Amino acid sequence: MTTTDHRRLLLLGLLANSDMHGYQLHAHLTDTGLIELKRPAAYNLLETMEQRGWLDHEDEQQGERNRRVYRLTPDGHEALDHLLREQLASDAPPELPNLVSLSLVGLLPPAEARSLLHRRRDHLHDLLESWSGEESEAHAHTGIVGKTLHHVGQVRALELELVDAVIAELTGEDDP
Repeated sequence: MTTTDHRRLLLLGLLANSDMHGYQLHAHLTDTGLIELKRPAAYNLLETMEQRGWLDHEDEQQGERNRRVYRLTPDGHEALDHLLREQLASDAPPELPNLVSLSLVGLLPPAEARSLLHRRRDHLHDLLESWSGEESEAHAHTGIVGKTLHHVGQVRALELELVDAVIAELTGEDDP
């Protein structure tokens, strides 16, 4: 299953629960942290899925702007079922692109690498702080969705620990 298939599955899954306009979809994608999907890429996928007959849309007037509200078609439900079954049955290794740069950090001068990693550490720390806040969208989910989002938070926390360990190794200390 390709990254694009995962993105399609996530968009179709979100639309299976509720009709949404692009901004709402992007907000949900951002809140979950499951897959990075920039707004232009999301709209391209939505357009492609609409051309395939998986989605249709209705224009909704919001002030002076028109927004497209997307919904699944019967073919979209079929595509969702197929992609979901295909992914659930597969045993693909997790892809962690953030770890590629960490594995190659030794190619940079140590001072520069530490500086860049401190910026990354600060970003991860802020991300985890916002995730753990009471107002966090991810915090509000229960059941399987809540467990999945909790797992994403745990992976991010482990990444923060790894970044700290790499900084410490580059510094020659036990603590970053």
